[in-house]
Amino acid sequence: MLWWRQHARAIITATLGLGAVAGIVVVADPMSIGRVLGRFNLRLLPVILALLLLYYLLQGLRWHFLLRDAGARLSIGNSTLLNLAGQVITALMPLGDLTRAVFASEAADVEFGAVAATVTVQELVFTLLLVLSACPALLALHAGLEIVVVTMVGMALIVAILTVPPLFCLVHGLVGRIPLLSRLTPQIEELREETVSLLHRPDTLAWSSIDGARVAVGVTAFWLVAQALAPARVGWWEAALVLAVSYVGGAVSMVPAGAGANEASVVGMLVWLGMGGGAAAAVALMQRVLVTGVAAVGGLIAYLIARRRLGLSGLRPRLSRAPALPLEARSS
Repeated sequence: MLWWRQHARAIITATLGLGAVAGIVVVADPMSIGRVLGRFNLRLLPVILALLLLYYLLQGLRWHFLLRDAGARLSIGNSTLLNLAGQVITALMPLGDLTRAVFASEAADVEFGAVAATVTVQELVFTLLLVLSACPALLALHAGLEIVVVTMVGMALIVAILTVPPLFCLVHGLVGRIPLLSRLTPQIEELREETVSLLHRPDTLAWSSIDGARVAVGVTAFWLVAQALAPARVGWWEAALVLAVSYVGGAVSMVPAGAGANEASVVGMLVWLGMGGGAAAAVALMQRVLVTGVAAVGGLIAYLIARRRLGLSGLRPRLSRAPALPLEARSS
């Protein structure tokens, strides 16, 4: 019973995500998906895997400069290592991306709130750049521009809440009136202060060019997955559009790594762009397998190295606590 209580949230969310993926397979016709997967161009596989690894290395490099601004004195190598190590839980748990913040906080002996703010800033900038990369395809297709507008307005509102004191006080007061969220108000206020501090630093914008490179690498990897299964059916800019929509959809779903929501978004967008349902589902599933595989295998290897080099705590307790990291970080 104790084991169930510790892992219930992870099991439920993982089950929902896997159920959604299974539903996509059934609807799209398993036989059709199998035929498309059987035509996968294996010559592109090493390039795709290399690009996915480069994606995480760029994420770690960009994060290093944010960590330095937050007072975490880690080498570039250790920052990159901790970033990759955190991908193990990110692939399995909601809010798992904060795991790398816990690792860095422990390794550098810095307050968790300051490190968590670096993750918030990095993901805000990355999402903004990814959405912007979708604009050329939307303009060329003369449709769907409202998706970008709504997303941009939403992100602008988030930045405004973080940086405009009266607006933050209003939201802070509303959160304090909600029973389930009221206990989060101290952490929210701390996160806001640290995030604002980072956003006001000139080098935060300057080093965001690395996030731009990560967007290009991520889109290229996804585009090559599509080329390996359905050659010449999707252009690079269209791949950027599909990836942006799936990324936002997966983030909003709060399911581990967006499982289910991410795939549904990919399938829906590819079908809308003219790809067959079986091919679209095959692309979504192959993308999931490759991304999760690189994150899990690479992350586990990085974690084992980081644990020995930096003396990190055990991984098993974090797996059961990952969804509640913002609440429990001070006791980690």
